[in-house]
Amino acid sequence: MTRRHLPVAITLLVALLLATTGTLDPVHALALPAAALATWYAWAALDHGEHPDWPTAPDEQRDGARRDVSDLGWAAFTRDGRVSPRVTRRVATLAAARLAHHGIDPDDPAQHARAAEILGADVLDGLRSTHPPTPRTLHHWLDALDRLTDPPRR
Repeated sequence: MTRRHLPVAITLLVALLLATTGTLDPVHALALPAAALATWYAWAALDHGEHPDWPTAPDEQRDGARRDVSDLGWAAFTRDGRVSPRVTRRVATLAAARLAHHGIDPDDPAQHARAAEILGADVLDGLRSTHPPTPRTLHHWLDALDRLTDPPRR
């Protein structure tokens, strides 16, 4: 007897056992194991298929700032409509770089008055604050940074 015939042999044995012990009449004693065998074969024959995973996103670094702009676009605002801390930090870094071109360190208290004169006191205070700004305030900060011109070259 091969492995292929084993389920059929077990089915016939169970049918014989059910019929001889009087548990079921001979027709039902054969029908019950036959139904179980048919269910087993049907289940084994089903193709469950393969469930392919989503391909991993390419992690290539391209030249340019496309990825940075995309990341900032998605991460600009929080759920409550305020500007995210990540964007606020990036704008503060940009402001520090722009002020550095003018020879001003925004973190130096001695140069605070000069930085406030160039950017505006409200912009400088907002950039140093830990309170998240509104989109309108962020727009005001960016306008102030755009108005900041480069110092003349020597």
